[in-house]
Amino acid sequence: MATSVIEICNNALTDLGEEAIASLADNTKAARLCNQRWPAVRDAVLRAHPWNCASAQAELAASAASAGWKYQAGYPLPADCLRVLSVSVGGTDLEAWEVQAGVILCNEPGPLQVLYIRRIDDPRLYDPLLCEVLTARLSATLAYPITASTSLAQSFWAGYADKLREARGVDAREASPVGAPAPTSWLAAKLGR
Repeated sequence: MATSVIEICNNALTDLGEEAIASLADNTKAARLCNQRWPAVRDAVLRAHPWNCASAQAELAASAASAGWKYQAGYPLPADCLRVLSVSVGGTDLEAWEVQAGVILCNEPGPLQVLYIRRIDDPRLYDPLLCEVLTARLSATLAYPITASTSLAQSFWAGYADKLREARGVDAREASPVGAPAPTSWLAAKLGR
């Protein structure tokens, strides 16, 4: 598990055969690229899967601003929200809602209970497999700018896809399946009921 952004960046740079950096503010091409690309890589990977370590819950109150013509109410999202996973009122999931410009729009009076993926800046809070996925995506993102090799970049993107698939599988097995009620008996489970 990584303990800092620098560690993730250095793991990616090592994979690319580059020298390690001491800081994102170093006056090197590698440090400048890591500094430029890290926030987008982090947010993209966190949005790519409902990571258990990045899940958060919030109760939202409606905004006083107009929700527009399609919906009756708008609920501003938390500042750290990267992806909304579910929206409910009183424990019942809503079927009709959408996110527009940082606001959940729906026809419910609220308050809304929202499960979402949050931006986490501290890598010490990441799952170890998530750290590997972040390293792999950063390596893939930096591969062409650092090496100027299209084939090497493609190879790193394939490696990222493999790491993401593995981490998603492990992470998904650490929670109950959404929308799948547990069978009430062995026979019901066997018959798929």
